[in-house]
Amino acid sequence: MTKNYEEIKDSKVALVAHIVASLAYLAIGICLLTLDAGFISNLVYSFSVLGVGILFIIFGAWYMIKYFFNHEYIKISNYGFTMGVILVIIGALFIFKANSISTFIDALVCLIGIVLGSVMLQQSFALFHIQRGTWFISLLFGLAAIGFSIFFIITPIQFFSGDIYACTYLIAIGALSLFSLILMAIGLKDHKNDSRKIYNRNMEEAPVTAKKAEDDSIFEDEPEVNIPENNISEVSSESLFED
Repeated sequence: MTKNYEEIKDSKVALVAHIVASLAYLAIGICLLTLDAGFISNLVYSFSVLGVGILFIIFGAWYMIKYFFNHEYIKISNYGFTMGVILVIIGALFIFKANSISTFIDALVCLIGIVLGSVMLQQSFALFHIQRGTWFISLLFGLAAIGFSIFFIITPIQFFSGDIYACTYLIAIGALSLFSLILMAIGLKDHKNDSRKIYNRNMEEAPVTAKKAEDDSIFEDEPEVNIPENNISEVSSESLFED
């Protein structure tokens, strides 16, 4: 099996966080366009920071529990427990300092958009590694998400005021992130199918190759040893005069 068909492993925690963030962006953007923007804005500013804090604590606790249950402490280079502690602390800060953090929620939206764009870039690299043509689409999605997120950080905008550009940004980031995830899932499925086909073909060809090698060894001509005649005569004559 070739190097390009090695197993690609994914992280379930990161996958869940990716899906939750993408759906949240998509849902908030659609609600701001279709429902009362003032109500949605009050709801987001009141509970979004608390929700993010709770999610950080949940993911942090998961990392710490997994660290012990999977015996990850036997690996010196594994920092799953440290990651879990950091996430729990960040989540606690979000909860206890919700009023202060809520003033930076618009910048936080852009930062999460940059993170989602970075994930799309990483997915494009993985698709390129397993030789899937859709890697270029994920690459464009990631660059677009990062670019627009940086633009809105430089040019401040209130994302929950019902502004058409803000709503479009939220919907686009959520939709592109989910679509990139679908492309990644399809690419991994095709990759595994190709790996299985190559493995089965190699297993079918192995007995034939071994049988051919065995047959070739049976009918192989024995090597001939040519001894010069003068050497034979010398050996025979010397043996006659030995004591």
